[in-house]
Amino acid sequence: MDSAEIEVPGRQGKNATASAISRDSLHFIQTRQSGERIMIDLLLDCAIFVPVNAGTNNYSQISGKPLSETELLNPDKPQGSTSESFVKSPSDIVFVRNRMLYARAALNARGLVHFGLRHIHVLNRSPHRHSDGDEACSAADENITVKRNRFNTMRVMMYMFPRQFGLHNVFTSRVNFKETSQRLKDYTLREDEIAAKFGQPHDPGFRIHLPRRLRAPRKSSSALSRDQDQPLTDLATPPAKVSAFCQAALSRILPNEFFGAGSTGQQNKELVLKKVHQFILLRRFEGMSLHEVVQGIKIANIDWLAPPRLMSNKTSQTDMQKRVELFYEFLYFIFDSLLIPLIRSNFYVTESNNQKCRLFFFRHDVWRYVAEPSMSSLKLKMFEEVNMDDACRILDSRALGFSQVRLLPKGTTMRPIMNLRRRTFRRGNKKDLGLAINKLLGPAQAVLQLEASINSEILRSAMFSVGDIYRRIKPFKDRIASRPQKLYFAKLDVQSAFDTIPQAAIVSLLDSIPQARQYRISKYLQVAPYLWSCPKSEPGSKLKLTKRWILAATRRHDALTLTGLLGSSRAANKRNTVFVDSFSKKDYEASELLQLVASHIQQNLVKIGKKFYRQKEGIPQGSVLSSTLCNYFYADLEAHVLPFLDSEDCLLLRLIDDFLLITTDKRKAVRFVETMHRGVPEYGVVVNPRKTLVNFELTLNQQPVPSLAPGQSFPYCGTKIDCETLGITRARDQESSIYDSLTVEFSRTPGQSFQRKVLNAFRIQSHLMFFDTTLNSATTMLRNVYDAFVETATKTWAYARCLPRQKQPPASLVIRTISKLTDVAYLLLVSKTRKLRYPGYSCDIRKCEVSWVLSQKQSRYGQVIGWLREEIRKLGLLKDIRYGRVRHLDFIRP
Repeated sequence: MDSAEIEVPGRQGKNATASAISRDSLHFIQTRQSGERIMIDLLLDCAIFVPVNAGTNNYSQISGKPLSETELLNPDKPQGSTSESFVKSPSDIVFVRNRMLYARAALNARGLVHFGLRHIHVLNRSPHRHSDGDEACSAADENITVKRNRFNTMRVMMYMFPRQFGLHNVFTSRVNFKETSQRLKDYTLREDEIAAKFGQPHDPGFRIHLPRRLRAPRKSSSALSRDQDQPLTDLATPPAKVSAFCQAALSRILPNEFFGAGSTGQQNKELVLKKVHQFILLRRFEGMSLHEVVQGIKIANIDWLAPPRLMSNKTSQTDMQKRVELFYEFLYFIFDSLLIPLIRSNFYVTESNNQKCRLFFFRHDVWRYVAEPSMSSLKLKMFEEVNMDDACRILDSRALGFSQVRLLPKGTTMRPIMNLRRRTFRRGNKKDLGLAINKLLGPAQAVLQLEASINSEILRSAMFSVGDIYRRIKPFKDRIASRPQKLYFAKLDVQSAFDTIPQAAIVSLLDSIPQARQYRISKYLQVAPYLWSCPKSEPGSKLKLTKRWILAATRRHDALTLTGLLGSSRAANKRNTVFVDSFSKKDYEASELLQLVASHIQQNLVKIGKKFYRQKEGIPQGSVLSSTLCNYFYADLEAHVLPFLDSEDCLLLRLIDDFLLITTDKRKAVRFVETMHRGVPEYGVVVNPRKTLVNFELTLNQQPVPSLAPGQSFPYCGTKIDCETLGITRARDQESSIYDSLTVEFSRTPGQSFQRKVLNAFRIQSHLMFFDTTLNSATTMLRNVYDAFVETATKTWAYARCLPRQKQPPASLVIRTISKLTDVAYLLLVSKTRKLRYPGYSCDIRKCEVSWVLSQKQSRYGQVIGWLREEIRKLGLLKDIRYGRVRHLDFIRP
């Protein structure tokens, strides 16, 4: 029998790993002297990677320690040095800022908002009590008060300095992700851990030894209203005022002696409060590390960090390391256990629908005022209350848990958002987190995607991303090129699409989708360098990897190995990627998955406050299945309600619930708009008339339909389509602030982050539909290049301004970045890989044109301006005739 085959009783199949090892190169090793020993060492001590015949420079790992369990080598750490201790550096400890988001208000007995730290906070649970001073008070009572105060002080110190007491901490302890989904543990409550380690105060022999370095010399004792047209975000408290409040509160809580004595202590305190201010002003996805907080603080002059009996002695290296260790714990306590709870207990912090990166701070009483009417309306229209017994019975009968809903400001209204990615504790187990709802629905999503990929016609006009416009519009342009005619555009939007899909209808439709009785779900890992991470040639560069687990479904009788899966177009769009098989495979019955999805749709439980509600209409918005279910459902609508559009002269596009029809037949465009505006009750379709747009005159019910002015491009999903040539440009949002779209990386390696952000700013605008000269004219293509560079330059300028002066990129880095951007942009636009992946794609542009357009955007750096001018002078000497077409473009701004 061939070595690449294995025999299983009743079955014979190929072993992909054995087949890979039997290839010529490895077979050659086996036949040489000591070949057997070499092969054993390769298989046991090394990792073997074989090329993947899809994509560019991709590999599959077939043996060795999986890359998912392998850490990147640290070039700064001497090789061969082993250390059993696990100690995080301050730069690795980034405060978990998202804990301060979406906090619910604490209420008092009258139902009013209670401000201040929560009752469970250690400072509220460990008060310092004073004796009454009454002569009748016995010495025993006085002694009890002293002991209680001593224990409360000790407990506060355990929260402040857990590392010194041997408790779980951020410096030396590993995070158990069964208990938390955050990268760092929440230390709001430590009582169980303290009791498990030290016992209870009333236990006989109970005593806690205070760590030596924490012992100090003993001292002798001694109403609201708003305009209905006013955006809700106008009611938020300005971040500067939030910062002033937090700084005042912390100054009151923390004695000045914690930061040192005299002017040094005052400077240290001002530095910490300045970091508090910066922490509050950070955008949603930005972070601050402990290393950044400690910069500039003079630790040697803080008396309480020194050993009591050695304060006047010269400081040794080990003594200084211990002082730094203690002060790190103290600073982490300030931000994690004081500042974040202080913000949570006084403000509801959220982003808005239009400003995803900016945070708004609403006082809890203000937020209740604006949110309660919207939540009451939501409970009335979308949900119905479920009594606690029925809710518990449903939850006990299935793996799916419950979701939670929050409100997102959207202009003058609120948009409900369901969180189905959040892991919740299992029923009856308050220690281990269960799987999130979206995680449990992963196999069903993989099966629905599989059936859509096998039968692409089943989704009809559905698109999975804005980029799919290119794949649809280019063949349509080629199809009608032989008979040029006027094009008619009609765009409309289904109102509250996810919330209006009839549940019974979508569940009935799902029964017809699976075409097999059983499916096999496989799991594998993708490891690739982070897009535009700096190469090794860059000074001080470090490689940044991304790891992503992928679920893949196959029909049970067509079960494929990882090699087979990668060959079936899954790796076609990948480059420089390593695939690692987890060998985690599980078979599912189609009926089992359908039952899970039906329960998810018809019994979607949402917890609001302490009560459970069931979504009585529509499908869950935050579900991983929502978009896929919507695509299948509206494809069925197209088949039964819009069959007249299934012809060569029509192109129907649909991204979730946004429809766009392009046709040469005006009657079909009119019929399409009329049909959809009448509504389709069996599909729950009601069109929002204010979002309908056409490029011709049309009247419905004696009301004119909004139409496009002559000569304008037609807007659709962030693009603009020329109504005559079908050329595509990117729609630019002129209203939003450029700063609200940024995520600035302040710590670690600001230079590398700067270059990566600049290159990525161009990459996200480099979709081939904007630069294909078989679809767009040369002028349109050049304008798209110019606009992409203008936006990239604007973001570059804004990003640099957001950095502190000492971290702003020097002129040399800016010049290298601009030069690299020119090379990367040209390669992106004309690369052979892009032409191979998209036959027929062509970008007629020369590198000198890319360089010339980029050089028009200047910056405030004098050296950079001089370099740009020299580059312009060199380009001006070129005699390439194509260079002449960019000099006379009317959209070039001087």
